[in-house]
Amino acid sequence: MPDAGRSWTLLMPYGELLTSNQRLHHMAAYRVQRRLRQEAAETARARGLPKLERAAIFYVLHPRPIKRNRDPGNWSVSAKAYVDGLVDAGLLPDDNSTHLAGPYPEIGPPVPSGGARMSLVIVELTPIEP
Repeated sequence: MPDAGRSWTLLMPYGELLTSNQRLHHMAAYRVQRRLRQEAAETARARGLPKLERAAIFYVLHPRPIKRNRDPGNWSVSAKAYVDGLVDAGLLPDDNSTHLAGPYPEIGPPVPSGGARMSLVIVELTPIEP
């Protein structure tokens, strides 16, 4: 990215992630979204991330170690909850296109055991001039 600055990588805790292929009851999905949002806010605060005017966010899926191809875009529901948590923590003023590029999906190395896990890579960008 030509206007990229500092960057940070947040490895999110293990736990159930949401995918666009799941068919959960809306309250069950809400509980998971709320947890993901809180985890992202707490992780960002604990790392002491600075307030940014604009950033690009890549979410990196670390899948379970099974032999089949993955589509990391299916985990965009989880990434959206994490981004909302970063906004809650004050990292960005909003998650609209003025302040956020992405989130962009990537696939990472598999986790050694257990369920899938996600990392967020936050790249500071130059603010858009009005």
